[in-house]
Amino acid sequence: MASPLPRRSVVIAIGLFLAAMTLYTATLAPSVVALFDDSLEFQLVTYQLRIAHPTGYPLFTLLGWLFTRLPVGEVAFRVNLMSAFFGAVAVTLVYLAGLQLATREHSWMANVGAALGALALTISPVFWSQATVAEVYTLHACLVSAGLWLLLRIGNMIAAPGENPHRVHVQMEHSIAALAGLFGLGLAHHRTIVLLLPAAFWVLWRIRHLHLLRWKHLLFFGTPLLLYLYLPLRGHVGSLDSSYINTLEGFWRHVTASGYGSFIFQNPLSVQRGADFYLDLFVRQFGWGGMVFIGMGILLLTGRRWALGVTALAFASYAGFNLFYRVADIEVFFIPNFLIGALWLGNGVTCPLNLLQSLGCASSFPMRKRGASLMGVLIVAGLLAQSGLLLRNNWTQMDRSDDWEVHDYGVDMLSQPLEPGAVIVGIQGEITLVRYFQDVHSLRRDVRALAADDPGARLALVSELVAQGASVYLTRSLAGAPERWSLGAVGPLIRVWARPQRFAPAVRYRVDATLTSEVALWGYDVVHPPTHTVPPLVRLRLVWHAQAPVARDLKVSARLMSPDGRLVAQADAVPVHFAYPTTAWRADEYIVDVYDLRLFEPLSDGLYTPLIILYDPAQGAVEVARVTLPPLCLLCEQSGSCASNWSCDRNGHGISASQPPGSDIVPLTLTLSHPEEGQLLADACGSGCPIRVGRRPATNP
Repeated sequence: MASPLPRRSVVIAIGLFLAAMTLYTATLAPSVVALFDDSLEFQLVTYQLRIAHPTGYPLFTLLGWLFTRLPVGEVAFRVNLMSAFFGAVAVTLVYLAGLQLATREHSWMANVGAALGALALTISPVFWSQATVAEVYTLHACLVSAGLWLLLRIGNMIAAPGENPHRVHVQMEHSIAALAGLFGLGLAHHRTIVLLLPAAFWVLWRIRHLHLLRWKHLLFFGTPLLLYLYLPLRGHVGSLDSSYINTLEGFWRHVTASGYGSFIFQNPLSVQRGADFYLDLFVRQFGWGGMVFIGMGILLLTGRRWALGVTALAFASYAGFNLFYRVADIEVFFIPNFLIGALWLGNGVTCPLNLLQSLGCASSFPMRKRGASLMGVLIVAGLLAQSGLLLRNNWTQMDRSDDWEVHDYGVDMLSQPLEPGAVIVGIQGEITLVRYFQDVHSLRRDVRALAADDPGARLALVSELVAQGASVYLTRSLAGAPERWSLGAVGPLIRVWARPQRFAPAVRYRVDATLTSEVALWGYDVVHPPTHTVPPLVRLRLVWHAQAPVARDLKVSARLMSPDGRLVAQADAVPVHFAYPTTAWRADEYIVDVYDLRLFEPLSDGLYTPLIILYDPAQGAVEVARVTLPPLCLLCEQSGSCASNWSCDRNGHGISASQPPGSDIVPLTLTLSHPEEGQLLADACGSGCPIRVGRRPATNP
């Protein structure tokens, strides 16, 4: 018969929750962290009470909306925090289910085993990764682990009815009602909760003679499903990708997620996985030591067939589905299997500890008692040591507390000098990021953000917008665009121009240096984009002048040299974010090009020298030309200190005594090369400086 938890178990349960919550909060993503998964969508959908992708996830959306009202961090962080919270709750429920799986659920051995199983789940990398971002899987794990706990609890009532049959009967009826409601909540969240049904039918079949099923249980099951009325009620708001159609047919198609059937009956991603993949997946979660105890836990359950039936049927149902569900991120669908593995691991620890205690108590020899106790301590210490090792090895990969890259990218896009009413066109994830900062942080709400995942549809959309005279910006390169329009970089975005730009844009530093007979570097700027990275990014904004059509597809290598001449940052790309190859440049047009240089090491006091190289990838990356720009004092804005023989302008450039402050003519070193006959050098240090000409063998950049 089920009895109240003793104080010891309550303390351990609270301790596990706090430990898991502390771990997940310490490694929690601070904001938006992904462009191309569901996390970003959920962070915006929950805040706006929109409709998520199929099946709609109404339970998650409504709970997420409550978390977005917490007075802590920004909106995205609050939804991430919800995942951490339900992850910690799931860990606690796995511990409670582990107690139900033990033969003597209130013994200290059962508490130790169940706690070690829950701890193993806590630090398993797949589960941990889902507890640090806004995703549906920790809430799903919470519901699955609660279902397993109820099923094992009912099974224990059947196996040991106790002295009060009426009380047991009432507790069973209440547990069945709770189980029905739990399945309803599960279906209002993630439909794979139905994979627990074989285990539930196994338990209910064993109590069929008690006639405990009531019509009211259908009410408990059906009431949570009313949460799906959220979809038609918010149908006027719609989904982010406009896929939800607020009709009866559209509602049914969305709720049943009929489009996802292709991942079962077809293989659109051509996914092929062997047995070694699945074995390695479990070993990465629990380690080989944990796998041994999982195997022991399964074998030791053969004496309790009902408990083995519950866990094995649930495990087989989820594993069987996952073997046929051919999606790219199949690991997260194995989380219910990891929950069950943690239960088996805990049982694999509990049973040997029970045996060792029995041997110690039965022996009259003190040495045997001490030996049994020592063996138990070694088992626990060994598993704790492995858990600590897994924690240390996985920390770096799991820690997302300083992951600001996507956040900074979104702020960067909307911090650019975009024209009022400009249009940003990209794929769904990028456009969702733009909308997040528009709607949550009120950045540039006048800018329109339009999504088109198919390149052909995106090209047609851009054509229509350009024909309307709109200021259009792309988030990425687009096949067919260079042939139709002129392109230029604006921060991380790509400006689409209906006609070539015949007038040079404003630059802080004018160079006007001819690198080849077709290409000249007109000038450049140095910008520090908004970023949380340390050291910060250095953005070089180059302005090229196409003096004639370019016959070769040249690439640019933008580099930054340290004060002692070492390479500390490099970015190689086709001009304009890989979007505008040199062969597409029109004669006499000016092209704005941007390169973000991320330093390999912390900044030091001194002058950093930018180096720009043109090279031909079709000729073995042979260097075509290079230009060395004036040194930069990157610490000027932070510390105000520069090298003793340099002063600094407002952009952090080092200015020598021969260069008046505010001058738009800068000293430079220009190198011209010929790919076939060697390299012709021409170095100039400014207006009126003698030119030294020489020849050396061509080298790769």
